[in-house]
Amino acid sequence: MKSAFLFQIRALAVNVWLEALRDKLLQLLIVSGMVVITCSLILGNMAVGGHERIIQSTGFWAMGIWGLMAVIYLGSNMLKKEIQQKTIYLVLSRPVNRPVFLIGKFAGMILVLGTVFPVLSIVWLMVLQFSGIEIHLQHLVALGFIFIEWILLAAFSLFFTTFTSPMLHNLFLVGLTFMGHWSNDLNRMAETGVKEEWIKILLKAIYYILPNLDALNFRSEAIHDLMIHGSILLNGLVIWFFWTATIFVGANLIFLQRKVV
Repeated sequence: MKSAFLFQIRALAVNVWLEALRDKLLQLLIVSGMVVITCSLILGNMAVGGHERIIQSTGFWAMGIWGLMAVIYLGSNMLKKEIQQKTIYLVLSRPVNRPVFLIGKFAGMILVLGTVFPVLSIVWLMVLQFSGIEIHLQHLVALGFIFIEWILLAAFSLFFTTFTSPMLHNLFLVGLTFMGHWSNDLNRMAETGVKEEWIKILLKAIYYILPNLDALNFRSEAIHDLMIHGSILLNGLVIWFFWTATIFVGANLIFLQRKVV
C-alpha cells in the first residue's frame, strides 16, 4: 500500500513537472529572470559607488520576485484547470485519495521550482564572479533560504487555490509575500511608532497571523559579509517547517471538504 501511494505521488509530481517544462510562458519566465539578473551588471556599472552592493541586491531581488511569479503561475490555475478539463474526476475516481493528489501536486511544484532555481542561481553566481565579487558562504546560505521560501509560498499557493479563484489566489499570495517580509517592521511600528490603540492591535495581529518571512532573509548578511549565527538559522528553519506543514495540512483539510466529484 505504501509503495502504491509513493508511485501515485511520483506519477502526479512528474506529470506536473513535465507539463511545466513544456510551458512556453514558464520558459519565458526563466529566460527573463536570467536577463534581469545579467542586467544587474549594467546597473552596477552605472552606479557612482557601491556597485558590488547594487549587483548583489539586484540579484537577490530578482531571485525573490521571479520565484514568487513562478509560484503564482504554477498554482493559480492548478485545481481550476484540472476541474475544467475533467482530469481531476478521472484521477480521483481511481484509487487516488485527495491527500495523495495534493501531495503529488505539491511535490510537482517543488520539482519545477527545483529546476528553475539552479538555473537562476548559477547565472547570478556567474555574474558575481564576472564582477570580481568574492562569493562567501553567506551567499549560499541566503540562496538556500530563498529556495525554501519558494517552497513555503508553494504551500500557501496550494492552500489558497483550494478555496479561491485564480485572481484572489494571486492577490493573497502577493500580499502575503510583501507583508511577511515587512513583518518585523510592522511589529516595531506597533510598539514604538503608533499611538492609536486599534492600529497597534491590527499591526500586532498581522505580525502574529502571517509568517515572518524576514526570518528567512539573509541577503543583508551576504551582501555585507556578516556572520550568521547557528541559532538564527535554526530559528528560520523552525519557522519555515512550522508554516509549511501547517498550511499544507490546512490545504488538505479544505480540499477534503470541497465537492469536486
